Amino acid sequence: MDARDGGVSNRTVFRDVAQVGDGTWRGRPWRAVSAASGCQRSSESPGRAVVKIRPEAEQRLRAGFQRRVDEQRGRYAADLAHAGQLAARFECGEVVGVFSRQADIGWRNVVPGLLPLAAVPFLTVGAAAGIPGMLPAFGVFLFLFIAWYGVTLWRAMRRRAWCYAFTGGFILLADRSADAAPVRWDQVSAVGPVWTQVYDPASEEYKPSLTAYRLRTADGQAHEISRSFKNVQDPYLEMGQLFRGLFPATIGTTMPTFPAIDQIIAAYASKPGPGA
Repeated sequence: MDARDGGVSNRTVFRDVAQVGDGTWRGRPWRAVSAASGCQRSSESPGRAVVKIRPEAEQRLRAGFQRRVDEQRGRYAADLAHAGQLAARFECGEVVGVFSRQADIGWRNVVPGLLPLAAVPFLTVGAAAGIPGMLPAFGVFLFLFIAWYGVTLWRAMRRRAWCYAFTGGFILLADRSADAAPVRWDQVSAVGPVWTQVYDPASEEYKPSLTAYRLRTADGQAHEISRSFKNVQDPYLEMGQLFRGLFPATIGTTMPTFPAIDQIIAAYASKPGPGA
């Protein structure tokens, strides 16, 4: 899929997958089915009225959306700049997306918080033996342990995993300070879905859900990219998709859109490299 140069942020050129004119993705045009303030009706197809937004209302919408986009880019300016630095360092082309998600909480995050429990047997024996001050010390220890463990879990939940997508490859980072080598798109020999049993509250049963993509390279390594990665430049995410669907001829044509991780995989990893 060809792309045209997008906008420039923090001296980093971000190239979008879809062809647009202002550096951001545009929503797919839909026929309007609802009227909004600042809109007018026209009949572009026989027997169907289409709501069209007035120029002044469109300008206000675009300006408001652009402010949100600029605020979002400012919030993640350091991460966008870091992606640009890695793209230049590894000669991976231009940045097409910076994605982030909550890092997985594993035993390495949980076990260190439980280490103070090693003192419980000694405190218990001391309290049972009637050593002066041991019982109050045991109570203080429990209070401090709960606070310590809560802070440990809170720090683990704040950890973020990152995926930097370039025109020439991608990098998966456990955190932004981690060091990793990029995987070139032309090294990808196969792309497969990862299905997980996810609980569905509506049916009250577990159903298979597409949760990630597994990319295999010519050297036999597998790289799993979760669908929970979100584009940090998109301030609207799922809510933006909802409103673009509800108001396709107004919000759908004025709200900037950014590529999701699914679109990146489809655009760059769908064609196996020479090693396939």
